[in-house]
Amino acid sequence: VVAASSFLDVIEANSKPAREKQETAQDKVFHWLGRAPKPGSKCFEALHKYFPGSLPGAAVHLRSKALLEDKYGMNPKNTLLGTSFCPDEINNNEFDLPTLMRNYWGNVFPMGGIGGSPYVGETGFKAFSSHVAEDGHIVVVFGPHVGISEDGEVGKYLREGQGSTSTACGAVVGAYNACLAAGGDPSSDEDIYDMQMNEIMSEFAKHAAAISETENPMASSAYAAFYMVLDRMRKIVNTDFGSGKLVLIGGIQINMPHGSMDDHFLPLVFEVHQSGAESEDLLDNFSDIATQQDLKLCPWQGKTSLREVFSFMTWSPPSNYPAYQAMHKYFPGALPSQALHERKRSILKKYGFTKQNTLMATSLCPDEINHDPSDLPVIMQNHWGDVFPMGGISGAPFVGKTGFKAFSSHVPEDGNIIILFGPHVGISPDGEVGACMRHGQGKMSTACGAVVGAYKAALSGATDPEGSDAYDKQMDWIVSKIAPHAKAIEQTASPMAALSHTSYNIVRDKMFKIVNNDFGSGWLCLVGCIQINMPDPLEDHFYPCTFELRKAGEQTIDLLHELKEFS
Repeated sequence: VVAASSFLDVIEANSKPAREKQETAQDKVFHWLGRAPKPGSKCFEALHKYFPGSLPGAAVHLRSKALLEDKYGMNPKNTLLGTSFCPDEINNNEFDLPTLMRNYWGNVFPMGGIGGSPYVGETGFKAFSSHVAEDGHIVVVFGPHVGISEDGEVGKYLREGQGSTSTACGAVVGAYNACLAAGGDPSSDEDIYDMQMNEIMSEFAKHAAAISETENPMASSAYAAFYMVLDRMRKIVNTDFGSGKLVLIGGIQINMPHGSMDDHFLPLVFEVHQSGAESEDLLDNFSDIATQQDLKLCPWQGKTSLREVFSFMTWSPPSNYPAYQAMHKYFPGALPSQALHERKRSILKKYGFTKQNTLMATSLCPDEINHDPSDLPVIMQNHWGDVFPMGGISGAPFVGKTGFKAFSSHVPEDGNIIILFGPHVGISPDGEVGACMRHGQGKMSTACGAVVGAYKAALSGATDPEGSDAYDKQMDWIVSKIAPHAKAIEQTASPMAALSHTSYNIVRDKMFKIVNNDFGSGWLCLVGCIQINMPDPLEDHFYPCTFELRKAGEQTIDLLHELKEFS
């Protein structure tokens, strides 16, 4: 076990000089998304001074997941997840690393107790590892936790519903204080009904005096607890379960102010072990010099900071991908689905939007490629709740005024409405706009098929229904709206891109004609975008075109600039 007195050595080894005084592209973007504290705030300075290298839980999850999938072929079907964290309920929030990993990898084997040590021991790990699939793998994520308050006090956390801060981790802080008060020699009378606390105290008895002399004893206690957890973890794990890999992801869970930002995780161990093979150290996977350098020294990095950080998060493709280049050429400022959702959610929170008082509708093309689990409409529905689909092919809100009246009558009293609308367009792996490869097919097809079909029909002059018995009202309407623009679209450098922008204007105009604020005193939020279907395995992006708030008797608030790239 590494002595807690090495706390300052850890800081020196992992930190850049005065990290808490710097602002990196990641700092800027994570705060923009509502995931991290504002650079320069007391909370920010405490986080990066005492836990340099910490990241939002989602970043750790996405980076590790991508590497384990791509390099080792791990997936939820062939991989078991184990965790060893303190059971404190604040470690199990929606965006905490243990929760995100459980939601992706599947069922979890909880190994930890208070303080985070894997008290299930060798017997528990043997039982757990016997459940692994044939030739399958194990991922174990572990560590203690520590709170940081809004004003930057390490070891403190304001729990939901309470009026004052309390300690986090309570067990670790309690053990440290007890050992310090006892002069490093706590009572030797062990309570069999408090075995876990007894072990924490026996460990801290060796280090309490040294911890008390460090610059920040609460931060030092968190590191001491990590080395305690790591020591126990190494004692119980092995690769005897088969030919698969054992992955260890260890660090310190950092509980950030609730509701203001996501909890962070300081990765200190990322290793892959396999029977008969040398262990691999993958900790560098969480480093990225391009987005983790001081913007004061590298101001050019700010110009592309959003895109670079989205790539680091595995939400966007690298800049050398043809699909990436085509997207930002014809749809500059397009955002990944998750980024747009988080940014929008953090803005609407200021206007009182909650899951309880907000009703959601969409007006999107029903094409199945628009509804992958990582697509914006699915993410938004998972957040806001039940959805009222208003759209038909092309994304136009064909439910009309009657449909909107029915939908808006369902809004909670004094509640709000949010509507996501717009057309979609595909981009192929080689950057062709208007094309996509659908699951199970061997050749490219058009996206949006209806819009492209309408455009071609308009160019050929076929703007009338195919016959008196034809029943294709939505397509007839789309053709009639695109026909006046078809010749001009044909003359552009990228007719498919121009068609997408024209289609958006058509959908927007129809939406604006059917919505109103007659439903009550709440807000009507209109989010208009062009959905960009990226080639697998890349996530779809959205090009924001409209983001505004309307309320009866008040001026419309245009918030589109809040979704734009910054420099």
